[in-house]
Amino acid sequence: MSRVVAYDTLLSVDTEQAYANLVLPRNISHARLDKRDASFATELVYGTLRNLGKIDWVLNQCMSRPVHLLDPPVRAILRMMAHQALHLRVPDHALVAQSVQLAKQECDRGAEKFINGVGRAIVEHTAGEWQRRIDAIPEDSRRVSVAHSHPEWIVRAFAAALVAHGRDPRELEDLLRADNENPWVTLCARPGMILPAHLADDVEHFLHAQARPGDYSEWSVVISQGDPGRLFAVRDGRAAVQDEGSQLVATALAETEVAGSNHRWLDMCAGPGGKTGLLGAIAFSRSEKVLANEIAPHRAELVSNSVAELPNVEVVVGDGRTISSHGTFDRILLDAPCTGLGALRRRPESRWRRTPSDLANLVRLQQELIEEALNALAPGGVLAYVTCSPHEQETIRQVKNIEGRPDIEFLSACDAIESVSMSPIELTKSPIGAGDTAQLWPHVHSTDAMFLALVRKLD
Repeated sequence: MSRVVAYDTLLSVDTEQAYANLVLPRNISHARLDKRDASFATELVYGTLRNLGKIDWVLNQCMSRPVHLLDPPVRAILRMMAHQALHLRVPDHALVAQSVQLAKQECDRGAEKFINGVGRAIVEHTAGEWQRRIDAIPEDSRRVSVAHSHPEWIVRAFAAALVAHGRDPRELEDLLRADNENPWVTLCARPGMILPAHLADDVEHFLHAQARPGDYSEWSVVISQGDPGRLFAVRDGRAAVQDEGSQLVATALAETEVAGSNHRWLDMCAGPGGKTGLLGAIAFSRSEKVLANEIAPHRAELVSNSVAELPNVEVVVGDGRTISSHGTFDRILLDAPCTGLGALRRRPESRWRRTPSDLANLVRLQQELIEEALNALAPGGVLAYVTCSPHEQETIRQVKNIEGRPDIEFLSACDAIESVSMSPIELTKSPIGAGDTAQLWPHVHSTDAMFLALVRKLD
């Protein structure tokens, strides 16, 4: 049954542009899988998605038709079968036989013969032999792309981003490997609503999972397994699933000194609401108000649900590029729409959906949002420009576009993060004006690749 659940999930991801982290828990619950089978289904889904580039390369060596031209049900089964052959210790005869049986249930008549033939071609070679074939690919970018299952344009973008943010480009393969690791889920115990220690107790009691404090954020609880949605604290908004890097950049903004009245805060692009909830909880403890703006109504509803227990947070639906119509704000979080290249380890399917052509429109939108954020920033107030991407055009270049403005000054984002981190954190400073920007990395910090720049509006 676990293979059926994994197949259904992979098919939805492929044909409906669904996200595995949303579909898989529902499928597991509907099938009533026990802990062991749920764990295997999860490995089949995420292992296949994380290794998709390598899997498709191997499949294409075993077929006359390219993978992308196959019927989606056949494609899903072949990919799942190849993942087991290349990365899991499943006996060759068993994985081929089980894939053929699944094809008889789910595919058109005759597909099982094709799947049987491809499966036998795959297992003719060991996983080590396939790896040696990949290592022999002559073009560097193509070889790295296949070996680490990232599109070539993302490989090149990561290499450039490492250099742009002051790191050694030889870290590239470490970064790509980190993207393919299975990260533990991180929760945020919203301040004043639940203590991290109490949240950890709930995890161990209700999810029967290990829980430990995060490495950097004082609000973080890292859990080994289980569905966080089953926790009462998550259901009622006292806690939320939130990457530790996301917690750090939001807390850094909240703790940066402002010279204004400090009564109004703004989350400019708030969906789905994780950072809004953390900022709202901190603001509530200071009797401050937060306006959460989101352009998409369905995402605004997610924000509303996330902050339902915070009476100081108002959620509105609107275009962030006109937010100054709501007045001025002393703290503004602009978590800008971006390529999301910094969160590929949590949403591995995203790497195959983004294209280089997406970048131009996003960069233009980011520029417009930054300009409007500065319009809405009160004198003495602070803007945090954040992206979940290390791409040079979405980070360093964006803030350099406003470097010469006489009405702003850049603060040290690195100092701001270091000041709120529970333990020493390795940050490479990228100077901008009199300040600097901060970039987190999966292979260095075990967080999403969050970028932070802090800007103060001069009087």
